[in-house]
Amino acid sequence: MSFVKIDLTKSKEPEIVPMGEYDLRVVKVMDTETKKKDPMTVLTIKIETTEVPNPAPVQHFITYPNGGQWDDMRALEIKRILTLFDVRFDEAGFDSNDLLGQTGRCMVVQEEGDDGVMRNRLKLPRLKE
Repeated sequence: MSFVKIDLTKSKEPEIVPMGEYDLRVVKVMDTETKKKDPMTVLTIKIETTEVPNPAPVQHFITYPNGGQWDDMRALEIKRILTLFDVRFDEAGFDSNDLLGQTGRCMVVQEEGDDGVMRNRLKLPRLKE
């Protein structure tokens, strides 16, 4: 194939949104592994706003307790994300696929990644107990 007929003139990079509270929707759930081969779930979350014409989605990484020193914090972060998106869980656990399509409202902040690129990240609310 030599010539590909496709109009790319309107293609633009997505934009990060200003810090603020936004309506969110989980549009993709991918169960995978970390570089260390520990289980992980990657969420792609759409920011539903009209403030920015092409808002960049948020990538949120759920890493699971693995017997290490961060297990309590990991469990707390998982409970926060499940509570935010109203996903049922109990002492046996939860189904990561139940996150797909769920909606919630949360503070979104801007953060510079290790690669120097600015991204949006979720600032998960503390649990109300």
